[in-house]
Amino acid sequence: MQDPLRWLSVRYKLALMYVGLNLVAFGVGGFLISRSARSALEDEILRRLEYQCRTYATALDSTLDLLTRRTEDFASDGYIRDHLGQLLVVSDGERAEHLERELHRHLAANKLPIVGAFNDLAVVDLEGRVVVAVHDARSSQINALARAATMESGLWYSGLLSPTAESVTPTIVIGTPLLDIESGEVIGKLLTHVRLGVWIGNALRRSRSETPEELPDVRLSLHDGAGLGLEVPTGYAPGSGPPEASEPLRIGLGLHINAGSAPSVPGRRRLVATGGMFMRSFPIQSNGWMVEVGMRSDRALLPLSGLQSRFLGMGLILAALSTLLLYFPMRFLARPLVMMKDAAQALREGDYSTQVAVESSDEIGDLAESFNHMAQAVKERTVRLETSATELRREQDRTRAERDRLDTVISSMKDGLIVLDREGEVVISNEAAEPLLRAVGEEGIDARGHHVCAEASRGDCGDDSRGGEGARPGNCLNCLFSVDGPGRSCMVDLGPRTFEVHSTPLARDARGRAGMILVARDITDRVAQDERQIHQERLAVMGEIAAVMAHELNNPLASISMFNQMLGSALPDESPLRENVDVISRNTETCKQTIRELLDYATGATPESGAVDIHGTLEDVIRFLRPICERAGVRVMLEPDADTALVTGDEVQLRQVFVNLVMNAVQAMEDGGSVVLSTALSGDHLLVDAIDTGGGIDPEAQGDIFRPFYTTKRRSAGTGLGLPTSRRIAKLHGGGLELVRSDATGSHFRVRLRARTMEA
Repeated sequence: MQDPLRWLSVRYKLALMYVGLNLVAFGVGGFLISRSARSALEDEILRRLEYQCRTYATALDSTLDLLTRRTEDFASDGYIRDHLGQLLVVSDGERAEHLERELHRHLAANKLPIVGAFNDLAVVDLEGRVVVAVHDARSSQINALARAATMESGLWYSGLLSPTAESVTPTIVIGTPLLDIESGEVIGKLLTHVRLGVWIGNALRRSRSETPEELPDVRLSLHDGAGLGLEVPTGYAPGSGPPEASEPLRIGLGLHINAGSAPSVPGRRRLVATGGMFMRSFPIQSNGWMVEVGMRSDRALLPLSGLQSRFLGMGLILAALSTLLLYFPMRFLARPLVMMKDAAQALREGDYSTQVAVESSDEIGDLAESFNHMAQAVKERTVRLETSATELRREQDRTRAERDRLDTVISSMKDGLIVLDREGEVVISNEAAEPLLRAVGEEGIDARGHHVCAEASRGDCGDDSRGGEGARPGNCLNCLFSVDGPGRSCMVDLGPRTFEVHSTPLARDARGRAGMILVARDITDRVAQDERQIHQERLAVMGEIAAVMAHELNNPLASISMFNQMLGSALPDESPLRENVDVISRNTETCKQTIRELLDYATGATPESGAVDIHGTLEDVIRFLRPICERAGVRVMLEPDADTALVTGDEVQLRQVFVNLVMNAVQAMEDGGSVVLSTALSGDHLLVDAIDTGGGIDPEAQGDIFRPFYTTKRRSAGTGLGLPTSRRIAKLHGGGLELVRSDATGSHFRVRLRARTMEA
């Protein structure tokens, strides 16, 4: 078993032992004595509190009984009973008002002034309606009291009532039945509002006259059983005059009503949150209220507060005398032990030359001599350890310098560097490699390579690789970060950036450990430059092709247009073929315009400006593409929601935009479907939505559909210029073209065009 005071010095343990014995002897003895005296005093206090509580309850009960008898005397008044009986049967309004005024005057002049404790009088019928009230006849409180009083057949007492606008004093209501003069049946009740201050004042003065020696600082409270409590200040209702003549008592000055208050169990002591309280409670027989008296325990037990202190002080004095007798044991036993403790502390702090003086030949002297031998041995071993530590620090400094140089080189590299151990964990990396590490750490990132490595072509680099020629690359990061395979090189796209990554296996070290080193270079700018150069070359070629097409196609289109005009002039106006002639004419112009657009795309020409009705343009597009749609089993519908669809622009170019969108939708629905064209105004822009029910666009291709010459159709079905040209036309018209949604249920494209204002 360990010493519980092992952290304390021996000399203090001896002193503590003597002091503790004295404190325990006198402290425990004093506690027992004071406890016994405290118990006796508490019983006496509780007994006197119980007597005082019963006295208060009896006085309040008798005073309330006297007020109840006065109320019953008022209720026996024949004048009141007669007028109430007439009011219950009279049907004449003027007669009823006269009777109410007479009854009110009688109550106010002949009844209410008789008893100073009464604050108000009210007469109610059996339906709970207030017939007459001296002061308060219309408040919600008097109406609620009237209904509650009529629910009881006999005498009735209310709970605590807080002050109102009509009554500034807290009150209690006594309800007494009013009997018919002739039949003796109950026809109503007389409600008497009793001033709590006057009632309590009368009771307290009567109680003090019967028990002149009351306990000081006793708190008095009343509880009505409905959760309300009334706090009565200490020393309430002083003086010797009648309480009815005291204005503070009449208005209940100092009385406080508290909600959620409950009395203690009769005859039991309880504690409250602010400290110990001696409590006693006793019921009032008349109305069932509880009278509770309490006294703070610290005030009640004040005579015992110094008893324990006196016992404790005597123990301290005897402990001090005992301490003087400890000088010799502490000088020749405890002091050498303290010296050895201090020497051990100095030894621990590095002073290895510390020695302890040997002053005796007993066990304490032998212990001091053994300590000195131990200190000398520790000193010799410490010198050897310090020499070894110095050499080790020099080696550490050299290693640290080399490591810092290597870290500087790695961190200064523009290319990303990652070193993996045998388990594939990152050992070394620099800041340039952070995008690659984030892509590996985040799930769901599929880094596709521009060039398929050997493993990807065999189907070993991803779950979706098919192997063989034309196989799709898997996730190149799986191959690059694999430490089991050979070195690899790959170009991968990580978000908007493109990286060229080379992985090389590390040679095994002396412990047989291997790994992999990866070097990543950001070639985004180089790839973008290459793409811009390719794009410019494509535009140059497209310009030459457009010039040749314009030369070769304009002549046949001119012939078609001329013969179509001749055919139209030969047909009568009511001919059903005239619509076909109009369609040929518009589409001839469309072909010419398309050739001009191809030239414009290469040269960047601007559109012609004019007022265009988009609704009419959309109807022309539907009419133009109807034969193609019917052959494909596609239904095209127009749902115009905008009130006006006027924009400023080139009608031919805008028609080409919508033709491209509808044609793309029709070609995407091989088994038929529907295309919905709708319009809506959004601020100063007109929105045209094209929604189809096709199979959607591959998520991997959605980012490239607006790139020129990019197409997902077969080689002979598209050129990859439809959507780029449509977006360029929309931007030239102050708007844009975007893909809102594309999934298995279809695609949703939106064209934004600047709406034409009224001024324009």
